Amino acid sequence: MPRKNTPKSDAAEAEEGAPEATDSSNNANDTSSHIEPVLGAIASLRADLEGFKAAICQTIEAKTAAATAELRRDLADLKTENDAALASLRTKMEVNAQSIKELADATSTSSDTVRGLERVVETLQEQVSTLTEKCIDLEGRSKRQNLRVAGLREGKEDGRDGRELAALLLKEALDLDELPLIDRAHRALRRRQGDDEPPRHFIIRVHYSHTFEKIMKKVISTREISFQGQKIHIFRDLPQEVAKRRVAFTTVRKLLRDKPGVRYGLLYPAKLRLSHDGTEKFFTDPDEARRYVVRYLEEAGSGRM
Repeated sequence: MPRKNTPKSDAAEAEEGAPEATDSSNNANDTSSHIEPVLGAIASLRADLEGFKAAICQTIEAKTAAATAELRRDLADLKTENDAALASLRTKMEVNAQSIKELADATSTSSDTVRGLERVVETLQEQVSTLTEKCIDLEGRSKRQNLRVAGLREGKEDGRDGRELAALLLKEALDLDELPLIDRAHRALRRRQGDDEPPRHFIIRVHYSHTFEKIMKKVISTREISFQGQKIHIFRDLPQEVAKRRVAFTTVRKLLRDKPGVRYGLLYPAKLRLSHDGTEKFFTDPDEARRYVVRYLEEAGSGRM
């Protein structure tokens, strides 16, 4: 028959568990014996690390202090150099500012002077223009009764007085009733040309203005003028500037030549008078006159005039 399990008493249980307690105590003693060297090693390592740490911190602090001191010295030197450079720049800027101020003042003064001179120049230009026109007018008045003869061969005088030759030339060439009274007669004041070059102009001053006008009418009405078988040209002796102004109208006069219903002429000193279709125009600008004539001719050609 199977045995019945009978409950054990407390004493018996205590006796049974006693050996296990003894083993645990032994194991704890063994662990403590092993941990103590490790803890000691750890403590020693910690002490060594603390020492290394302190040494490293001291080294870093020393090097940092040295680097900081050197950096401060460098910064101080740099500041000193910068201060000196800035002081020099400040001095130069002050000098430049003063120079710029002086230049500005001088420029302002020069500008005022230039404006004043421009006004003076404008006034002088107006005066010069006025005086030039007056001089041209005076020169024209002094030549008011002068004639120029072109094409008269050199040596025609044959020892005769120039006035005598001039009177004879005008009488014969223009078929005058009597010899005109001549004040002066001479060749143009320039070097005598060679035989193969055009002769110098023969300049004649007529004494009476009414005789001069009569001669000019004869010149205008005579197509070809000749003297002793030689073809010549007679025209007014005008100032050079007036002659240039009148020549500028040559193109316009060529355009108007032989145009039906158109009359034109040059007034002294150089003013073109143009009449057509009951309209009369005056021009002192050759370009303006040419544009007007071209437009008029185009409109007349298209039948709109």
